[in-house]
Amino acid sequence: MPILGLNLNPEFISVCNNATWAIGEIAMQMEMQPYVGVVLPNLVEIINRPNTPKTLLENTAITIGRLGYACPQEVAPQLQQFIRPWCTSLRNIRDNEEKDSAFRGICVMIGVNPAGVVQDFIFFCDAVASWVNPKDDPRDMFYKVQRCSRTWAWLGGMDK
Repeated sequence: MPILGLNLNPEFISVCNNATWAIGEIAMQMEMQPYVGVVLPNLVEIINRPNTPKTLLENTAITIGRLGYACPQEVAPQLQQFIRPWCTSLRNIRDNEEKDSAFRGICVMIGVNPAGVVQDFIFFCDAVASWVNPKDDPRDMFYKVQRCSRTWAWLGGMDK
């Protein structure tokens, strides 16, 4: 994992894209907690970088979502730093397993850190609306986030 982290250099698009993809795949298979601090700062930098190629943005968003699914307590505190570009990167991709796992991760992170999405909640709603036919459990997660956002707004949290 440290070697993959060293290859998260967007100056070398293909290598960076491959390393990003590999981290996302590994995050679904093994314990990632010791490595979040090694890879997450670079992934957040990549997703916020101007003029990043679309495929790298999409892979980065998927990987961040997967990391958040695997290690929500470690990734969720950073939610506000990447939620807007994360949403805009994934709103145009077709429904597939990668999108599914990334959205599961973002929903879990929102559950851990709801304040991290408040400022950019409309972008999250837009990204959710991009789904054509989500599976039942992510759809239930979307409803849960929406219900929580209504409660948050009712309590005055959306103004803050």
